[in-house]
Amino acid sequence: MERSNKKIWIISIVGTVITLLGVITGSLWPVIYDWVLFKVLMLSPSSVSYNMWKETPIPMYFKFYMFNWTNAELFRAGVKPHFEEMGPYVFREIDYKVNEVWNDNDGTVTFQRKKIWLFEESLSNGSLSDKVTNLNPIAVTIGYTVRKRPGYIRALTNGFMVRLGEKLMLTKSVRELLFEGYDDTLLRIARKMNATRLPYTKFGWFYARNDSETYDGTFNIFTGSTNFYSMGISKEWNFKSRTDFYEGSCGAIDGSLGDLWPPLPNNDTVSIFVPDICTSLKLSFDNTTQFQELMGNKYVGTEEMLDNGEMVPSRRCYCPNGDCGPSGTLNISSCKFGAPAFVSMPHFYLADPSYRDAITGMSPDKEKHELLMVVEPVTGIPMQVKAQLQLNLLVEPVEHMSLFQNISKVYVPMLWFTQETNLTASYASQVKLLLTLSTLGSVTCFGIAGIGVLIFFIGLFTYIRQKWRGEEGQVLLSKYDADTVNKSEA
Repeated sequence: MERSNKKIWIISIVGTVITLLGVITGSLWPVIYDWVLFKVLMLSPSSVSYNMWKETPIPMYFKFYMFNWTNAELFRAGVKPHFEEMGPYVFREIDYKVNEVWNDNDGTVTFQRKKIWLFEESLSNGSLSDKVTNLNPIAVTIGYTVRKRPGYIRALTNGFMVRLGEKLMLTKSVRELLFEGYDDTLLRIARKMNATRLPYTKFGWFYARNDSETYDGTFNIFTGSTNFYSMGISKEWNFKSRTDFYEGSCGAIDGSLGDLWPPLPNNDTVSIFVPDICTSLKLSFDNTTQFQELMGNKYVGTEEMLDNGEMVPSRRCYCPNGDCGPSGTLNISSCKFGAPAFVSMPHFYLADPSYRDAITGMSPDKEKHELLMVVEPVTGIPMQVKAQLQLNLLVEPVEHMSLFQNISKVYVPMLWFTQETNLTASYASQVKLLLTLSTLGSVTCFGIAGIGVLIFFIGLFTYIRQKWRGEEGQVLLSKYDADTVNKSEA
């Protein structure tokens, strides 16, 4: 009997302990899950997310679309410029983080970014040897640089350019215009005379960038070790917390680089720092969408993203000397060595109609030209990215310069590009597993607590049944004793 009671007590105690452990663990599971999420996602040399950040494992593609000026010879006659889109010319992109320095004192990491582009001819619509006619970037930049200088300087510059045989238009191959670059006599002379800030001996829109560790500059971002919700957010660029290219708040270094985000459960906007334009772009929440059986928050570029200060007064600091053009483009001339460069969304999507009215050939389309990003809100993992911008050059009349006479002021589209990447099914399954842990852990813990309750009640039931049987035996024994006594007396 004593041995049986001990077993019952052991069963009851075990059940009680299991129940308490299950209830306590289940109640604390949200805290435990956040800790697990923190350890998995926080950026450190030993974290799970490090390998994905160090070298982007998801296939990324860079697509270039060139604009061919088909009636360039009629520009001086007052005919609207007409452009035909060429491409896409597709490159596979591999993104590496190099020269890392982990700063434990402030929870940041300093690094450089090396990108490699490999041409994918089978995915492209055209060859890199295709010829493109458009503005002469070097000549236009020189004209833009001296446009406010004294008349005699403009006249001397014009004479010099005419003797060199410079033209307002030129025709080059896609290969030369993108990565390979081309020799330009005016550029070489301008560099020797310190008349341009362009640091290269050749010109190409992405010349000297492929396989370079230094082109994009040096970045410093938060790892999330001190504040999980700042993970991936830029702190400095080129060792400064603001740039010298824009005034006021427009020069602040802010936003993610796009490949590492903190959790974004309720963000109305997100900022992406883009070194190509030396500032950040702010995307606005659009809706929730499903991709690879995951729900994500979709953020898109809106009219406010490239507003000229009319809708968003704080954006007026993007206007040099208070001179803002129509809404829809961003003046990045200070960022691009003084060239009259302006970025917009492709085909002037969401831009002021005046940009498209001055030319022909533009066909803005939300489906094709919208800048968007879909992020899983709990983990901050990008599910879909379609980052795209158009590069335009401003050409306008310049007095005392024959190269720029008898022309109208036009923002000329040169090219547009899109960087596209989608979360693969294998990585999506890993994200789903991580998300499932949130409810699976709670269910498991409370399920264990339920088992503990069951064990406790089994012990309790065994104890009651044994006691009941004992009492029944006592009754039977008492009746037996009474019958014996009665028989003896008889």
